Amino acid sequence: MTTNPKRQYFNNLAPQWDTFPTIPNAPARIREYLKRSARPGARRILDVGCGTGILLPYFFEIYPQAASIVEFDFANAMLVENARKFRRECVSYVCGDARNLPFRQSSFDIVLCFSVLPHLGDAAAVIRGLFQVLRPQGALSVGHMSASKELNEFHSSMDGPIKHDRLLPAHDLGEILRGLGATVNCTDEQADSYFVRAEKRGE
Repeated sequence: MTTNPKRQYFNNLAPQWDTFPTIPNAPARIREYLKRSARPGARRILDVGCGTGILLPYFFEIYPQAASIVEFDFANAMLVENARKFRRECVSYVCGDARNLPFRQSSFDIVLCFSVLPHLGDAAAVIRGLFQVLRPQGALSVGHMSASKELNEFHSSMDGPIKHDRLLPAHDLGEILRGLGATVNCTDEQADSYFVRAEKRGE
């Protein structure tokens, strides 16, 4: 079986991932992302491209009522590091490809996609799949701690399999979600932030 170079890239980085420098005020900005993403009463959460668990400690603060948090990533070594740090009964770890999600439709109250969308492949196809696993009135949010232009320039400057990974402008991502019938609550893009949130209409 052919090795996916991007998967191998992130598997190789996983043991050192948490030692890399972070941006100033990262914890406060992560909390802000999760608060803006929130859906009252959410009990089933999907964390797509979770990596080593950057969001997970904050879930326990913001969603104490959560019955199920699924940490999902295509790099198994990232999940190993994640699980080593965080063990809760409500947390499960699933390795898979966001282009072919191993979940039933209408499974989650919230789907979160933080600092990962460019790495997942065709954005329109990925977003369509993520939207399908949302329950009616569920919320999908995409966040980054930089604007698309800056992030795309950063990726372009790198060698290796993420060199050509690109993040769509927030407005364009919002249009994809509207095309799926979503109610788009926010398409906010600033020099140092990117946030898109949409809800699945009730059925």
